[in-house]
Amino acid sequence: MALFQAHSKVQKDRSIMRDTDARMAKYSRRGLTLNVLAYLLCLAIGYLRVLHPTLAVVLTIGLIVTTLIRAFILVRFDNLYAAGPSRWRNLFFVATLLGAAWWSVILVTLTLTLGMVGETPLLWMYTIIFFSTTLQVTSPFQRFSRLYLTIALLPPTIAAFTLNSIEGYMYGVIMLVFVLMLNHQVEVLCSTYWERLEANFALRQKARSLEAEKRDVDASVDLNTRFLNSLGHELRTSLNDIIGGLSLLADSRLTPQQQELLDLARKSSDQQLDLVNNIVDFSQINARKLILDQSGFSVRTQLEQWVQELSSDAHRQGVEVEMSVSEEVPWRAEGDPARIGQVFKSLFVHAVAYSDQGRLQVELDFKRSGADRGLLEVLIIDQLGDTPASGSEPGRSGKRDSSGDEGLWFTLCKGLSECMDGSLDIDRISGRDTHYRFCVPLLIQGPQHTGLVANPGLQNRRLLLLDKLLPVAEQHCRLMQDWGLRFERVSGFAQVSEHLQPQEGRNPVDLIMINVPQREEPVAEFLQEYQAQAEVPEVPILLLLSHSHLNQHGLQNLVAANRNLHFVYRPLMEQPFHDLLAHLILGKPLEAKSARSEPRPQGGGRVLLVDDHRVNQMVGEGMLSKLGYSTVIANNGLEALELYRSDPPDLILMDCHMPELDGFETARRIRELEDVQDLRRTPIIAMTAHSGDGDQSNCFAAGMDDYLPKPIRLEVLEGVLSRWTAGEVAPE
Repeated sequence: MALFQAHSKVQKDRSIMRDTDARMAKYSRRGLTLNVLAYLLCLAIGYLRVLHPTLAVVLTIGLIVTTLIRAFILVRFDNLYAAGPSRWRNLFFVATLLGAAWWSVILVTLTLTLGMVGETPLLWMYTIIFFSTTLQVTSPFQRFSRLYLTIALLPPTIAAFTLNSIEGYMYGVIMLVFVLMLNHQVEVLCSTYWERLEANFALRQKARSLEAEKRDVDASVDLNTRFLNSLGHELRTSLNDIIGGLSLLADSRLTPQQQELLDLARKSSDQQLDLVNNIVDFSQINARKLILDQSGFSVRTQLEQWVQELSSDAHRQGVEVEMSVSEEVPWRAEGDPARIGQVFKSLFVHAVAYSDQGRLQVELDFKRSGADRGLLEVLIIDQLGDTPASGSEPGRSGKRDSSGDEGLWFTLCKGLSECMDGSLDIDRISGRDTHYRFCVPLLIQGPQHTGLVANPGLQNRRLLLLDKLLPVAEQHCRLMQDWGLRFERVSGFAQVSEHLQPQEGRNPVDLIMINVPQREEPVAEFLQEYQAQAEVPEVPILLLLSHSHLNQHGLQNLVAANRNLHFVYRPLMEQPFHDLLAHLILGKPLEAKSARSEPRPQGGGRVLLVDDHRVNQMVGEGMLSKLGYSTVIANNGLEALELYRSDPPDLILMDCHMPELDGFETARRIRELEDVQDLRRTPIIAMTAHSGDGDQSNCFAAGMDDYLPKPIRLEVLEGVLSRWTAGEVAPE
């Protein structure tokens, strides 16, 4: 009968079983020493060596022999165990049982020879203590432990009963109870020991499994990231050719139909570029490699600019936009304006696309969490009310999507907001307004602007407001009241003439403001009738238009033919709106705005264009020629070095990834030549379809001065060239 058989995975695990056996061997070595010392002590102070010296010698020799056998197995544990764990364990069991049998012989001999006097009780007490301790080590092997107890303790118990004395019966009962208790304890300890090891084993297996899964996931994410970055590079390279070619074609003499098709192509290419950028950003967010650019920016101005830019497309889709800014919103703060704008624009575009009623309300608020920090909250509300704007737009149907499947744009925006320690939520419930809420923490930067100071000349000025077809937002009405204007709402166009007639005790009307809905026919008819009335005093008229009115020629002709007719595009921004009213009512000149002019030749600077892609060379040369620069082309870094040595250019446009010699090494060698030959530092502008932060760092580390991500737009290229050639390039 085997004393131990492995059944569970834990008991079959070589590492676990070696630890168990090593622990048992370690404490067994200590037990051997204690047994010998305890026996010799009892022998020295007892009666056996005096009364029965021969018997004492025999017992001592037997103990020494069994101890030496056990010591050989225990001391040479490492060598014997390596030859076979099961073999060593069986040897240990046999030797230990042999030692237990001889110890039982010693106890039986002392009990029968001396009785329960002298050294016999001492050795019995030591035996009880020793075996209760030893079982803590041998309990994992339940069958062996029970046999060990039986061989060592049952014979002395029987011997005690055979004494037929009170002491014998007492010691026998005590030992019998002790044996029964130890047998039960062995069962409990054995079960507890293996259950604990099995739990630890399961945890380790789970940890290994999770670690392996994590490695697989990390490898998969890394592979996906590399693939998406490579895909983004290839797509950007192709889009660079398309967008660059369209930029060159934009200034050609085109028919209206050709211009419309060109605008469509440019818009589609811009959308494709945004999609590529979103895919790359998505891969960086998943890989946790997105790096934020913390910088100071004008919060109100930037958000107002974004709303104005996006309102143009919203109006063309029949969606009205209103904006309100809380006084708590700081003027300047520190954050990542590019990423904040990316999230805001995506939310706005999606809200426009899925607007039910054609009316969006953008609300900005700021909740302070400290003296210099707080949470910017951007709330875009798709209003569900039955507004005249929605009723005036035939054919528009609600597109509210309640499925909750937002797609890539939502995943990207939510990831970006979480990277900025912010949040993004969409509250879309049937029968209620849809709320798009974007929150991002900002650091308040420096002293804040005190806000708009109203022109005192606007106090008590009279204004007629016609907004029955499309009501002006309440926040704009409150602003006009705060500025001191006295505006009167007119229910219809017929009442305008009555209010314009001079009346005693009333100031004359200083301005007529008309909020023009999508259908402008009633307004156009009123304006025509108004112009035909000679007796009506000349009063400036301000039209609040949407960008969709740009294509309505009747309204355009009326504005062009009447010098008292002015217009501004919705949504209304506080400072520009105030300045326009002051200009129309008081004649205060408006602040001059620099108009964007078409790119003009800047002079005869010579640019070295380094690119291995033939189409990129053609597009780049065309852009540079259009901007007034002469171009020298190199197909790779080696050619660029030769051209630089022969005649250094005024500026170098360097592609980063090329055969033979890439742009990074080429830039380093050019900088070395400048140092060795004491040449003027030539600006080197990197051009690459890789837009990661690591590529930008590599460019600057190689000695490049600036960075142009592909696809390159004409106006962006113009700005970079102007910045780096200003004051250096002499005109031809």
